[in-house]
Amino acid sequence: MTSAPPISHPADVRWSALTEQIGQRLKSRSVDASRALVLVPYAQLMDSGRRAWAQAHPSGFSPRFESSRNWAATLQPFLPSINDLSGDVARDSLVAASLIDRVGRGRVEPALRPVLMARLVDAARQLGPLAAARPPEARADWAAQMREAMATGGQTLQWEALVASLALAWTSSSAYATDVLWTPLAAPGVAFDDLLVLQGFQPDPLATALVALWGDRVTVLPLHSPTDACPIASLHACHDAQDEAQRAAACVISLANAGRTPVALVANDRVLVRQVSAQLHGAGLSVRDETGWKLSTTHAAASLMSLLRAADPRARTDDLLDFLQQTRVWPEAQLQSLERRARALGLAHAASALQHPQLVGSVPPGLPELIAALQAPRPLSQWLPDLAQTLHTCGWWDGWCSDAAGQQIVQTLRLGDGASHELAVLEQGLQEDATETPRRRTPRMSLSAFTAWVRDALEGTNFKAPNTGTPDVVILPMAQLLGRSFAATVVPGCDERHLPASPEPPGAWTPQERGALGLPQREDLALDARQTWEMLIRLPEVHLLWRTQEQGESVLPSPWVLMLDRAQDGAALSATVDPRERRQLRPEAVVRPSPSAGDLLPEALSASAYQDLRDCPYRFFALRQLRLQDTDELEVEPDKRDMGIWLHAVLKVFHEERAQAQAEGAAPDPRSDRERIDRLARTTAEGMGLNALAAADDETEGRAGFLPFQAAWPAVRDGYLDWLWKFEANGERAGPRFAQAELSLRSEAGPYRLIGTLDRVDHQDSPEGVIPFVIDYKTEPRETTRNRVKQPLEDTQIAYYAALLPEETVRAAYLSVTESRDAGATLLVEQTQVIAARDALREGLVRDLDRVVAGHGMPALGEGKVCDFCAARGLCRKDFWTVT
Repeated sequence: MTSAPPISHPADVRWSALTEQIGQRLKSRSVDASRALVLVPYAQLMDSGRRAWAQAHPSGFSPRFESSRNWAATLQPFLPSINDLSGDVARDSLVAASLIDRVGRGRVEPALRPVLMARLVDAARQLGPLAAARPPEARADWAAQMREAMATGGQTLQWEALVASLALAWTSSSAYATDVLWTPLAAPGVAFDDLLVLQGFQPDPLATALVALWGDRVTVLPLHSPTDACPIASLHACHDAQDEAQRAAACVISLANAGRTPVALVANDRVLVRQVSAQLHGAGLSVRDETGWKLSTTHAAASLMSLLRAADPRARTDDLLDFLQQTRVWPEAQLQSLERRARALGLAHAASALQHPQLVGSVPPGLPELIAALQAPRPLSQWLPDLAQTLHTCGWWDGWCSDAAGQQIVQTLRLGDGASHELAVLEQGLQEDATETPRRRTPRMSLSAFTAWVRDALEGTNFKAPNTGTPDVVILPMAQLLGRSFAATVVPGCDERHLPASPEPPGAWTPQERGALGLPQREDLALDARQTWEMLIRLPEVHLLWRTQEQGESVLPSPWVLMLDRAQDGAALSATVDPRERRQLRPEAVVRPSPSAGDLLPEALSASAYQDLRDCPYRFFALRQLRLQDTDELEVEPDKRDMGIWLHAVLKVFHEERAQAQAEGAAPDPRSDRERIDRLARTTAEGMGLNALAAADDETEGRAGFLPFQAAWPAVRDGYLDWLWKFEANGERAGPRFAQAELSLRSEAGPYRLIGTLDRVDHQDSPEGVIPFVIDYKTEPRETTRNRVKQPLEDTQIAYYAALLPEETVRAAYLSVTESRDAGATLLVEQTQVIAARDALREGLVRDLDRVVAGHGMPALGEGKVCDFCAARGLCRKDFWTVT
């Protein structure tokens, strides 16, 4: 006969001892095992207890292994009433809002209301277990004692005191799913004759109360038994979070490859563990996540919230495009056309995009009606079926039926057929409780309020992906390692932030209030953390990982890790081997590209296009020949580019009106010029949607970025007008006079067509006749403008503009317009050698384009600032040309 293998895991050893103690207890009291109930701290231990009992007692009946909630659920289903704390955020948030409105009516500001709601739900959840540990008939007295104790606790902050008082009133008047355990159905001797309570690290208030209720029929056994075994752990000091996630995944994979499964992956840092989980799924391992994550982080929830954001009357066009990109109802080509045109027109607001005449053909049919249908206020009971119908219209409903997260969203929000009736009854009941006489009209909820309710419901609901079969990896909290047997344990997040020696107590309770209410104090949490750590480091095959840097700042290991390292004299840390396999990679430089496309020459060439060719032939090839362009950003806040466009428009209309007035016989004067340019600055800004000072309150958002430019306008205006008067009256003879603004011209250079738009052309009288004077406005730094004219043959723009004019003799200059309040706020920077530069540019342009047409290579030759802001840098791969 073969002997059984020795038991080595501490959990197996402890369960073996517990089953023996339970058997002896039942035998001494002459209680049949089927009449005994074993209460475990959490539900995952029920199977562990059953397996341990079956291994020790292969034949005969087994005691019932249950958690308190499971036991209560087997006795009687729980249906919460109107004001009960249910643990369902969708319900509890409505109850919390009703309580705040009743007590704080007229005192709570609208912006503060959602904050108080969230804190009230959180406080009630912390007090709920304490209230559930009292018999229903004793809760009122308990609440009275707690109020008296809290009144002497020094709480003076108004809203914190209100939340604490409401949470106490709510939890003391609520029924709970475990209330059936106080009824005759769960009385000693009815279903069970003996109760055995397995105690975890932190006492459970309800289990403690049941111990007192069952008297001598109960036995309390500690689930954890301290040992003197020497801790053995592998320590992994990682560089940063990414390195830590990769190394943790490598530890798990190496353990699984060695057959040491299941592996426990402790979720100290939920964000990091999700990254590890993704890598494990990619490696083909089966992962069961017992901690779950917020339902709001799932793809289905993101799609739902994109719909509600797009329906908001204040929605951005980006919000609308985000929603449309997740639907499959409308043709992809139509959505791309809408996005391309909206970005080209700079329509930042969704309402403007849907109503713009140039986008009529690009707006998907039915989209404006779908958006408008979600904007009217209505009762919650009507919101839910309307939202469900919209999900059908968007094409999401059928996909959600086969998606676990989508199904949970439908269940959480009561979107199924008839499911909204539950919340309609709750809403009506809360309304009747809030008034002496029932209101005939159900309260209506705005879109923003409904969106907030949906967001809170999804944020407060935990989603656990379904998992079938035996998992290779189990993700769980550290405390739930107690009593469970794993082949190995990997613990990332063992740094001072995610694994402190003294955890911060949850909630906003003061130490005095925590003591009065019976909530665990900081000392209690520190003791629990220490016991959990002592249990962890004595498990077989433990890997502890932490990062040494977080966003550029140094991070220390957890104090527990430092104590462990000192206890082992640093041996464990120095002996740890990185489980990741190293590969020898030979770096290879990327070849500098030099394509050719002589048959793709643009029909006409602008000044900026030729500047691209001179700066870097490859950039000309990518941006002008292949016509690759960055997607325009829908900037909400105006920037310096908007300021430049606005200033160009103001000066154009200013000079046109001024010239018209002069033609009618009105002589210009400083006062009329100032009034005219101020009026045009204001009306132009309003026409462009930039003037925040003139906007309505609901339209100011997104325009505030223009306020700095409006504040600088007086200095810009005064500087420009001072320069203008001196420029037009030069000594004893008249200076150049305005002729035309925004002048579009075409010209020829050999066989090639040149096009361009000149900011302004003045006319100057001379003995040879009228000379055109090209002026190009610049709002860039003054030194940048001056540098443009230092090398005439390198100055493409002004020479190109001169080449567009048919006259042989021309003048050309940049007009630097700044906001400086010193003398010279506006300065004319003339290119004195513009004729020579123009002629050289014509010759060089023909020669360069001839080479392009002939099929010569277009190498990437850009250097310095040319490459710093180049849209084609990712294509030429300049950063990878050399091997370092």
